[in-house]
Amino acid sequence: MNLEKNIIEQILKNFAKCPQHQNNFFESDSEIIKLGDSNYLITVDSYSNEDNFRRGNPYLLGSNLTVCTLSDIFACGGRPILFCNSLAYEKTWDENYIDQFAKGINSVLEQCYTGFIGGDIGLSHRWSYTGVAIGTGDKIITRKGASEGDSIYITGDIGRGNFEAATNIITDFKSLNELYNITPIAFPIRLNEAQLVSKYASSCIDTSDGLMRSLRIISEINQTGFEINDIPYFEAGILLTQMLELPKEMLMIGESGEYELLFTVPRKSESKMIKEAFTNKLQIKRIGSVKTEGIQALLNNGIKIDISDFDIWARNYNEHLDYIKDLSKYISNKMGVCK
Repeated sequence: MNLEKNIIEQILKNFAKCPQHQNNFFESDSEIIKLGDSNYLITVDSYSNEDNFRRGNPYLLGSNLTVCTLSDIFACGGRPILFCNSLAYEKTWDENYIDQFAKGINSVLEQCYTGFIGGDIGLSHRWSYTGVAIGTGDKIITRKGASEGDSIYITGDIGRGNFEAATNIITDFKSLNELYNITPIAFPIRLNEAQLVSKYASSCIDTSDGLMRSLRIISEINQTGFEINDIPYFEAGILLTQMLELPKEMLMIGESGEYELLFTVPRKSESKMIKEAFTNKLQIKRIGSVKTEGIQALLNNGIKIDISDFDIWARNYNEHLDYIKDLSKYISNKMGVCK
């Protein structure tokens, strides 16, 4: 049971449909709003200690939080145009920390040609950050539109987010801390890839909640399935799982996502898209295909592993380690089928 989705549905049933709202809830990473004759993209994202970002480097924290917020605009094939935020900072954050944090935010906005329009600030015992972005696009892509036979693509490595979360959750080993220290995580800006998505994708979602959950959402909305293989795992993430004696597939099923774009492409458009991506030096990788509803499979050494019974969700747990234990047990049992 996905407790988070149930809570969202409980909240939404109290509101009437807004006439300017062009998409159904859950069917798009950003909300699509019609103002005048134009459609705009609006997204709101909040972050706190719950998201397990490292906080030792304020510049990197600010830039990562901004990339994560803008990712919903990119997943719609859009371009961000305006940005504002709300920050509750901790007493331990001195002027230099806040200055570097703001510089990190601005570095991303400048690269995306996005204007900063202000926000709110307050003091709290624990930090929290909310980013709000407004965007536009020539052709807006939603999560709905995938069809059986479409290819599934990803814009980068899988597991950066789960690696980042591990730095706050699993800290008992000196060798792990050394690995964490030499591997800072900077989430990539997928502005250029978003334009490719706009031109060629039939559906798209960002992997903010991890690859597995993103695949499940696309499947549920489109009443389809998936078969995936040859996943490009984050190299340091693989090393982490080896050191912890965990299956590397943990990087795929864990819900601390890497904010990459997961998108589907009709076969008739695939060769043209690949050529354009190569010409523009854009990073994309085919990881599978859309299947008929009910099929949810991972290919491992040529053996098809059914993962349609996966039902482990982070927000159903009070303790991170209990969640990790159940993920490990699930995927280890599935991989055991291949031995």
